[in-house]
Amino acid sequence: MKVIRPFIFTLISVLSLIFCQGQDTLPAFTVKNRFGKVIVSWTNPYDSTVQISVQRSADSLKGFKTILTIPDPKAITNGFLDAKAPNTTQYYKLYVQQPGGKFFFTKSQKPVVDSSRTVKYELAKNNPSGIKFLNGVPQTDSAKAKVPDLKNVFTPSIFVYTNKEGNVVIALPEQKINAYSLKFYLPDGTQIFQMSQVKETLLTLDKSNFQRSGWFNFELYENNILKEKSKLFIPKDRQ
Repeated sequence: MKVIRPFIFTLISVLSLIFCQGQDTLPAFTVKNRFGKVIVSWTNPYDSTVQISVQRSADSLKGFKTILTIPDPKAITNGFLDAKAPNTTQYYKLYVQQPGGKFFFTKSQKPVVDSSRTVKYELAKNNPSGIKFLNGVPQTDSAKAKVPDLKNVFTPSIFVYTNKEGNVVIALPEQKINAYSLKFYLPDGTQIFQMSQVKETLLTLDKSNFQRSGWFNFELYENNILKEKSKLFIPKDRQ
């Protein structure tokens, strides 16, 4: 893994916010069915984790096979979208290896339907609300359900995120590594620097590149097409 040293640039003051996530803390973890997609996520409290692998099986006790080994097992918050899951009734568990050859398996669990505010908002936004039926004929209710404003809901990226030390981890698919580029911005839209071609499948960008703590936006491009637009939080150095 490569560590990229600081770029020289001047940053405008950034508002420091507290980063809060709802993932369960290991050995507990979360498996959600979100619109037919399985998302496995967790919070890692261990400072020196050696390896974390995601395993899947159609049975809750046997037949588990590793489907992914996490590139950065020390990341505080992490997750995995199982795009190749045969269905949403599979069982999942994690293999966690620690120093000295110690390891443990989590309990297996099936995905549960995501009932968070974000999903409720999407369902309300994309489906008619306040509709009643009279003798089979739809009748519009004058008291329609209110859809909450969730513009500030944050979902962490699985490609660009911060690790336990607060440095930025970039984890990309190996087969397409030469096709990616990254741009980082201040919250006001000012671009602070750009990585024109990411040549490593896994690298760490030193947090000193960002000069101070706070939220930063980024855009991830694949073959010059916007793949993801999100943000990350750079924490303050511990005293």
